[in-house]
Amino acid sequence: MKTTLLILFCLILHALHLNAQSDATLFGHVVDDKGEHLPFVNLLIADSRLGTSTDVSGHYMINNIPVGNHTLKVQHIGYRDVTIEFTVSDKESRELNITLQPISIALDQVVISGSLRQQSLRESAVRIEVLDAGFLQKIPSTNLMQSISMINGVQQVTACAVCGTNEIRINGLEGSNTAVLIDGMPVMGALASVYGLNGIPNSLIERIEVIKGASSTLYGAEAIGGVINIITKSAETAPRLFLNTSWTDKGERTADFSFSPFKGRKVSTLFSGSLQTSERFNDLNKDNFADQVMIRPSVSLFNKWSIARQQGRQASFAVKLYRENRAGGTRDFLGKYSYKPDDTLRGSGTYYGETILTNRYELTGVYSLPVEKDIRIELSQSGHWQDSYYGTTKFAGEQYLSFINLIWNVKAGEKHLFTNGLTARYQYYTDNTPATASGPDRSFIPGIFVQDEYKVSKRFNLVGGARLDHHSKHGLVFSPRLSAKLNASEQTVLRFNAGSGFRTVNIFTEDHAALSGFRQVILADDLKPEKSWNLSLSLNQTFSRLAGKGVVLDADLFYTRFSNKIIADYETDAGKIIYSNLSSDEYAISRGLAVSANGRVNGVFTWSAGVTLQDVYSYEAVPGGEAERKTQVLSPPLTGTFMVSWDSPALRTSLDVSGSIHGPVKLPTPYPESANTAPESETYGLINLLANYNVNQNIRLYVGVNNLLNWQPEFAPVINWQQPFSADFDAANVYGPLSGRVLRAGFKIMI
Repeated sequence: MKTTLLILFCLILHALHLNAQSDATLFGHVVDDKGEHLPFVNLLIADSRLGTSTDVSGHYMINNIPVGNHTLKVQHIGYRDVTIEFTVSDKESRELNITLQPISIALDQVVISGSLRQQSLRESAVRIEVLDAGFLQKIPSTNLMQSISMINGVQQVTACAVCGTNEIRINGLEGSNTAVLIDGMPVMGALASVYGLNGIPNSLIERIEVIKGASSTLYGAEAIGGVINIITKSAETAPRLFLNTSWTDKGERTADFSFSPFKGRKVSTLFSGSLQTSERFNDLNKDNFADQVMIRPSVSLFNKWSIARQQGRQASFAVKLYRENRAGGTRDFLGKYSYKPDDTLRGSGTYYGETILTNRYELTGVYSLPVEKDIRIELSQSGHWQDSYYGTTKFAGEQYLSFINLIWNVKAGEKHLFTNGLTARYQYYTDNTPATASGPDRSFIPGIFVQDEYKVSKRFNLVGGARLDHHSKHGLVFSPRLSAKLNASEQTVLRFNAGSGFRTVNIFTEDHAALSGFRQVILADDLKPEKSWNLSLSLNQTFSRLAGKGVVLDADLFYTRFSNKIIADYETDAGKIIYSNLSSDEYAISRGLAVSANGRVNGVFTWSAGVTLQDVYSYEAVPGGEAERKTQVLSPPLTGTFMVSWDSPALRTSLDVSGSIHGPVKLPTPYPESANTAPESETYGLINLLANYNVNQNIRLYVGVNNLLNWQPEFAPVINWQQPFSADFDAANVYGPLSGRVLRAGFKIMI
């Protein structure tokens, strides 16, 4: 073992030595049109793996540049892309200072989610919202789930007041309707959609691309309500060394790091990791249950390798490991629990607690074939193990996902670009519930898809596509798609999207109420897959001379209709949750309007704001009567977000204020009168504050406050907390944060 480590160490030193030899250096700063330095700007030398990002003071340096002519590409969200030709000679150190011109929205930002290929937001016929790393740094948060709710129309919903599990909802649809992708690949699966999302630290994220509405034509069954594609950072633009650590007054501690030792012409790699612990018992509402889960610890490790190839062909491989040990419950339980799998408190009726042990791995890879045609292979494999207890109820689950895409792009004349693909997905799932009582669930889903991007004219694009999958249990599944984009003027863009979705369901991984609490789970019949149709119409309008530097307005109308949707019935019998498909004459609807805007004021202030009005309901038959309208639980009719940022390079200080508003939601509450609660929550708002101070070009200090006004739920999140093992105990009554105001402080080091 020692010999192996010594050999590995020598190889690393040798590689570093090779990269350190020869060639030139490019350095300088990046500023805006007012001369203010811009941090975290991406710079990449075309046709190479050489690149970096500016530090907190707006400066950069790229080493080991080969002698000759090169093209430097500079990108930063909110600013126009810049391409600069330059030449360097042997051992030269050249200074190149760059000025970027601000725009209200980065219409030239490169995205991939809309068409499975790189294209700018301006070109995309599909409406895509992008959150880059710079935006994530304006929110006092450490992971994806804490940040995602700042997207207009997207909610982070906590499913359990004891163990803190959560989900992502788009336009009011349950989190299981959203496909969460890592670098375009579906590695999450049913178990991870509830228990794996907390393992994605912000330090790992380059940007987040969000598509609202059915995207099953390109992404398969889980994309029935939308797509959240998390693009991970690469060694080319990441700092050589990055460290971010923070503490909160509630006892949460986090540390994120990344290291890029090989930033050369042939091979580059990025090592990244995150560590989180939370070991303090907090109980603001005095119900003897912890307001936040205790974690000891959560560890996420990530490594990505990329190989430079001719003609921009891709070759990359990544591995991610995640382990978490979380627990929630009463003060007595958490005080005695050892966080070990064989602890005798787990599953006992002495003290109430919920414990979840998660182990997970993800493997992803992309390789462009060495042929003239644009053909690539995408591969992913993931494994997820969960060992948990909810009081005395044990839940143990195991899941493996294997995925492959063969994609080739074909240009036909000047007007047509075809994206074609062969795809296959295999899933193995087993648990200790009735869902797999007859044996593990094995499903194999091969498929084929084709999409044509037809440039009708300079102003009008049309995208049509279709996907045909064969599900081993449900036969052939057809998913068509139609999108259109009209550039009505230089400042006005209209988009239309229509598509269908298809999704199989696993109740025990997707609905936490099926495991936690007293209610008996009843599966009324053999549950069939859900199907939907989705329509959306969007407007993108730029006002170039409004409010200083211009304003961009986005407005979206959306409509989704489900047939045979699976409905959880909490009302027929308060002691049961009855799951069943809607019948042929019943249906479910999600519809609404989302409006958002963003802008800049004199290069000092940036702002964004959005509001979503939605109506999510079902029409269900009532015995002996007509169909009755029922509102979906935990789907507010109104949500809103805002952010205002102020940056003063002269004072080396920035200040970000963000917030959200949430309308009243229907609660899944049995016997509201006896539980001293209500069937509907109140409207509430949250405000967050983050202040940064740049000590120098490598060190940043920051302090932040989540939930500045210290909002707390009016109704008890844990029903009948006095008797947790009684018949009417329930922990799935959460509609907002439980921990009150949270103070956060930390520092970042970037070299």
